[in-house]
Amino acid sequence: MKKLFKLFLMGMLIPLLSLFSCSDDFLDAPSENQLTPADLPEGITAFDGIAESLYFKPWFTFNDKFLIAVGDMYAGNAFSFDGAYAQFKDAQVTSQNPILAEGYVSLFSVVDQSNNLMKLVEDRKSELPEASYKNAIAISRFMRANAYFYLVRTFGAVPIISKAGSAKQPKRNLISDIYKFIKQDLEYAVQNLPEKSAKKGYVTKFVAMGILAKVHLTLNEYTDSAALTQQIIGNQYTLIQDYGNLFSSPENNNSAESMFALQWKAIATEWGTQNTNQAYIVPGDTGITGGGDGWGVYLPSISLQDDFEPNDTRKKNTIMTDGDFYPELLKTQGGFRYKKIYSSTAANFRKYIVGSAAERNDVFFMRTSQNTIILRYSDVLLMHAEAIMGRAGSTTSEAALSAFNEVRLRAGLPAKTILTRDDLFNERRVEFALEGQYFFDLKRRGLAEATAIISQQEVGFYSDPARTELVSRKITPGNNYFELPLPQSAIDTNPSLLEPPVPFNFN
Repeated sequence: MKKLFKLFLMGMLIPLLSLFSCSDDFLDAPSENQLTPADLPEGITAFDGIAESLYFKPWFTFNDKFLIAVGDMYAGNAFSFDGAYAQFKDAQVTSQNPILAEGYVSLFSVVDQSNNLMKLVEDRKSELPEASYKNAIAISRFMRANAYFYLVRTFGAVPIISKAGSAKQPKRNLISDIYKFIKQDLEYAVQNLPEKSAKKGYVTKFVAMGILAKVHLTLNEYTDSAALTQQIIGNQYTLIQDYGNLFSSPENNNSAESMFALQWKAIATEWGTQNTNQAYIVPGDTGITGGGDGWGVYLPSISLQDDFEPNDTRKKNTIMTDGDFYPELLKTQGGFRYKKIYSSTAANFRKYIVGSAAERNDVFFMRTSQNTIILRYSDVLLMHAEAIMGRAGSTTSEAALSAFNEVRLRAGLPAKTILTRDDLFNERRVEFALEGQYFFDLKRRGLAEATAIISQQEVGFYSDPARTELVSRKITPGNNYFELPLPQSAIDTNPSLLEPPVPFNFN
């Protein structure tokens, strides 16, 4: 009965929240809805149903194209002939780029929805148990912090919107203040989220600690980052044995390795609740999806392919190369064997391919329920090694090597006895390929170091059917490479964004 009521509750409240996220006037607070905590079954609050949408709906257009376009293609992990991605492939993204605008709006929708939900809870604070109140605020602040973490690393200075009903044309705030704001949100989440989630896939204090550790790492605050990752290691998360199950089997969503993931729901009649990645990733003319999608938009760059070491078991689960056989795909036809002719880079991505509608009841045109993982335990292990290394070129620290080698051993690779900076970041590149991390990892290395790396990456294609005649392409990043332009549509709506950033009033 409770389950049915919760479904009814979500049906009532999620459309209301969708309206907030899509509204041009997104800072307006929500109108009072008629459901109050007193109306609900024991153990369920109005916020529980609403909070669930924070794990998917406002993130939709961020995930649809923006995350991979910025995090992977822009940084040289992926190639494409699709004109929509040309600016990312060529590292010449302009303020008029629609994918850039979609991601910006989506991330501010997360901020907007988080703020509106906090207002709803604040207005009803007297009706809620203190623990429920703090948990509700903590989830909202965690989500808001994640949105701002992506915003500041991508665009630099942006406006801090701290509550519903803020100024209609806010000015940008100092980058240092944005990071301070993010830390405050995550520190609150650490203090007030439970150690174990009430529902599978919901965030915990350890998840908040993991994101906070990455914030510290981004700011070169290595001691703080190492202390946080140390508290997570060996607690309740672990690497799963089959790396591929993280990305190709919704049955394995929210595994022991997944810490924070966007919780997609594939519904045939609803748009904006699902993961669309499979539609863009599946090689064209293969019939893997069983529908009209599967366009092979994202192709693994030659540089990425070359960074996999021999015998790395992650490679086949990340990219398809000539002759690779996948018995789990096209099962009714006896499986799928990949041919390099499908791609001008002689490979296609394997991650986030689930299968066809004929073989699954949760796959529809451009719709799967495969989670998008934002943080997983292997990231914590590699962050721990990076934090211990700091700005040094190498380390023999036992703790750093132990964390680093745990990831390598799962991939079937030999352990290292000395960990170099290049070893660490190469490991991150192949471990998190197509997960939207590579651009931000390069950014942490600093402009000079990252520019040297990017300039050497082969991001060309093969021009002949045999895939032997290479048309070489290499990108030399400019000085503004690591700060993408604000969308022109946002500037047109709010010209104050052109003004110099100002301090944020934390009072």
